[in-house]
Amino acid sequence: MRADTEDPTMRAAHSSAREPRTGLEKTLGDLWTRVFGVPVGMNDDFFDLGGDSLLAAELIACVEAELGVRLPRRGAADFPTVRHMARWIATRSPEDAAEHTLVRFAPAGGRPALFCVHGMGGHVLVFGRLARRLDHLVELYGFESVGRNDEARGDRTVADMATRYLRHMRRVQPHGPYLLGGYSIGGAVALEMAARLVADGERVEHVLLLDCDLRPPDPAAIRARTVEFVARALGLDPPVSAPYADLDAAAEEICRRAGGAGKGPTPGQVRRFAAIYTENAEALSSFVPPPYAGDMTLVWTREGTRGGAAGDAGAPIGPAAYGWQPYLDAGTLRAVEVPGDHWTLFSTHVRALAETCEALLGPITTRICDDHS
Repeated sequence: MRADTEDPTMRAAHSSAREPRTGLEKTLGDLWTRVFGVPVGMNDDFFDLGGDSLLAAELIACVEAELGVRLPRRGAADFPTVRHMARWIATRSPEDAAEHTLVRFAPAGGRPALFCVHGMGGHVLVFGRLARRLDHLVELYGFESVGRNDEARGDRTVADMATRYLRHMRRVQPHGPYLLGGYSIGGAVALEMAARLVADGERVEHVLLLDCDLRPPDPAAIRARTVEFVARALGLDPPVSAPYADLDAAAEEICRRAGGAGKGPTPGQVRRFAAIYTENAEALSSFVPPPYAGDMTLVWTREGTRGGAAGDAGAPIGPAAYGWQPYLDAGTLRAVEVPGDHWTLFSTHVRALAETCEALLGPITTRICDDHS
């Protein structure tokens, strides 16, 4: 069947089989690609790729050095695909999987690093398209929620997330100047991180807030839209909608529509995704924003962070309504409007988002590079 006439469901299934579903899969896929010298999909077989004992030894050494894990010597026999390897690390070494929350989207190249915190669903791969459009300007790193790779409960508070992510960030970049970013709840985490860095005497150059809502979420409203959130985050349009009490049945339907058995996520992964979403919402509900006098920019979507005006029962949309008024009043926060909504910001409207980010970050990265020259 020709690609231009292929059934959309088949194309989606093929794509989901090749694309990473977690940050751990993304990191491992990049390492496999480096070893084999060709793009590697998540379900591509080691031996079909031309793997042999020498490449197996090189791959194991590369993964162990990069991730700090200890893999069995049989290598390809235990995990013939990237997805198998990611599953092995997550299930056999959950403490290691939990430590691999920081994902690099481009090879190091001397550009300033931009560290971005995940949204409410905890998924780091949402930054992929934006990272590609900004890779001439910054080296983008993304944080992923603990629990995306295993069944361990994630960090319970924004403060816990900030503590973990600061530790990982400072392994990559021990000292400032820092560029921080966040999407959705990630804005609250990035704000907490920035405040702590400044308190430690570090220089934070800028905090980029991508459609971030500081308002404490209503737990009942969060649970009511959890299934729809997960379905949308997995690319289903129209999404699957169901009460949270029907999550098991909804997970089966989401998996069926996302590609079928062996192609898309498993029902367990869908349920884990839903759990991360509700856990992160609970973390945001108890967050008290810290005082912060550094430069910040809120990039906010015209149609709103919670589904637009209709989703918020006619509530006004804008940076002040999102809970950022104290920082607006202090003059430390500026706001820039972009088209789209919370769902389309990184997909349909990613070009507009990238152009906005480039205009904001261009002068800042130039200044950082000049300071280091």
